[in-house]
Parts: sequence; C-alpha cells; structure tokens
Amino acid sequence: MASDGNQLPTCPVCKQSDQVKTMEAAFESGVTRAAPPDMPTRNVSMMKYILSGGVAIGICIFLIIVLVGSEANVNIVVQAVLVSLTFICIVTTLVISYMAFQRVVKGDAEATVQFPAWDRAMNTWKSLDYCSRDNLVFNPATNEVLSEEKLALLRTLDEKQAAVESAPIAR
Repeated sequence: MASDGNQLPTCPVCKQSDQVKTMEAAFESGVTRAAPPDMPTRNVSMMKYILSGGVAIGICIFLIIVLVGSEANVNIVVQAVLVSLTFICIVTTLVISYMAFQRVVKGDAEATVQFPAWDRAMNTWKSLDYCSRDNLVFNPATNEVLSEEKLALLRTLDEKQAAVESAPIAR
C-alpha cells in the first residue's frame, strides 16, 4: 500500500508500484480497458420528418409559382386547391416538427435521469488504478482486481453496477 498521499499504491499481483497509473492516465496513454464510463445521451433523429415535410412544402410552393404565378390561364379552383394543399403541408410539417422536438426533449429527460448513476460510475472509475506490467485494473482501497465483467458494468451504467460500486473506494 502507499505510505504517503502522493505515492501510487502497489499492484496486488506484482506488489510493485512503478507501473501503476491512475485510470485516467492509463486511458490517456492508449489503454482502452481503462476507458471511462460513457456519458448518458439519447440520439433521437428528427431529420427524416423535417426533410419530408420540407420537400412536400417545396413541391407545393413550386407548383404555386409555376402554375399560379405564371400568366397561364389556370382555373381558380386549381389555384385554391394548390394554396390549400400548400397550407395543409405547412401545418402538417409544423405539427410533425413539434412532435419530433418533443421526442428529443423526452430523450434528453431520459438521459438526465441517468446522470447520478454516471456520476457515481465516474467517481468509482477515478478511484481505480491500472498496472501496466500485469495489464489489470484494481481497487487500491481493497486490493481487489476488477474482472472484465465488472469493468463492463462500470462503463454501461447498468443497474447491476451497484455490485461494482458497493466496495468502499477512498483516495
């Protein structure tokens, strides 16, 4: 174990501290096993809805400009139908855009709910160490070597993560 606060703890396998790094330092040096937990996000695509509505509006406006705007003799009923159709496309696109925006807001709210678990996982990750000599991650407070399953649980913010976080980790 470490004898003073600025010295790294010894590896539980090789009992040396010269190759021990914090998880952050190990990840920055290219060790993918030492990757931090991903920040919770939700990607909700809105483009297909907005794009389809934009295309429909564009076609209607084009028809209005070509048929109504030109000096061609177009029946007043056809003009009214084109304007009504364009108006309906605009309102429909606005409604679809609003619904898509609500999906984005809901996705953000779902991600926000996971922030406390992510904070706990980040605190756990920051308190772990990595030994380059033995290629292992360990808890310096308990000298427990973390398995790949526990590291994966730490990164995925799974509900089973409580097993990883249950061990007291102090630095």
